[in-house]
Amino acid sequence: MKQARWAGIFLGFLFLVAVLANVLAGDRPIVARMDGQLHFPALQQRGPGSQWTRNAPGWAVWPPIPYAAAETDLSVPGFSPPLTRGSLERRHWLGTDRLGRDTAAGLVAGTRIAMWVGIGSLCIALLVGVPLGALAGFYGNDGIRLSRADILALAVGGSGGLMYALGCLTALDPGPLTMLLLLILCTVVGTSLLWVLLRGVSRRVRWLRRRVAVPVDRTVLLLMELSVSIPGLVVLIAVLSFVYQSSIALLILIIGLLGWTQVARFLRAEMMRIRDMRYIAAARISGVRELRLLLRHALPNAVRPVLVVAAFMVGSSILAETMLSFLGVGVSADQVTWGSMLQQSRMWPSAWWLAVFPGLSLTLTVLACNSLQKR
Repeated sequence: MKQARWAGIFLGFLFLVAVLANVLAGDRPIVARMDGQLHFPALQQRGPGSQWTRNAPGWAVWPPIPYAAAETDLSVPGFSPPLTRGSLERRHWLGTDRLGRDTAAGLVAGTRIAMWVGIGSLCIALLVGVPLGALAGFYGNDGIRLSRADILALAVGGSGGLMYALGCLTALDPGPLTMLLLLILCTVVGTSLLWVLLRGVSRRVRWLRRRVAVPVDRTVLLLMELSVSIPGLVVLIAVLSFVYQSSIALLILIIGLLGWTQVARFLRAEMMRIRDMRYIAAARISGVRELRLLLRHALPNAVRPVLVVAAFMVGSSILAETMLSFLGVGVSADQVTWGSMLQQSRMWPSAWWLAVFPGLSLTLTVLACNSLQKR
């Protein structure tokens, strides 16, 4: 449809703005020649920026918005309207905020944060929701049979390793990536150790060797009910309140872990429909293994509903990040986002530009994500 096509073009434009944020807005030149050498300061994340001035010898190509998002222009008062002239006669095309920071540069920085949060949280939700939803819908409650020793190792060892990892996180307060790796490592190590122990014991105890059906579908449904019963916004605020300094990576991790239920629910329903189709039965009769049948035949035909949910989740994640930033519990205070700009417009209602431009960007982004579902 034409509406979905325009929505995809708009989201592609926002992604391009997020990737080229340092080139579009910043206090460093895109390319400069100094001391006979070419430099690309806008692509450097570190290093002093004061040496790149307009009066420096040589030549330079500057970004179209010659201000960084966190740069304070002391030559203009706070809440300056659009087209106000700033330092070195450079205009603030969309005005400034309370601290004299350029609104256009803040929009570019907020676009980058919104895109990273939307895409990153979607990847985490797919990483968790696709395996759980596929296993629950395809195997049901009696499709997988394991020995009781294996089930005890998965349940007790995985829970023990997870609790130990949470205890370490409370004491050490590591970064988000270290947090995720520690959770996975402790869970796998705990399960493996208990599995090796129970394997040795099961050689003498017949009860542990008996194979029983694993209620995968019932377990996944229970996890989804527990996740849905707790309000996501309350969980986000509660978790972020225990962190000394929040970050974009931590926000992405939490939103992604809270959003896996939508992916798992739709994929489970689609897999329950596909597993009873004739081509699945024909492949099973011909001797195709269950795991290959799931990965090669059933799962590729069940991804279309997941794509619809994925588009909706990107918009929901961006909206959640904006809401948290508006409340002041999102990313760190030195980062400019759409939500922080909207929060400043509430402090000074006459600064209409701080409400119109970020609000319009947020509205169009969420509408574009929702319009992709109509394809």
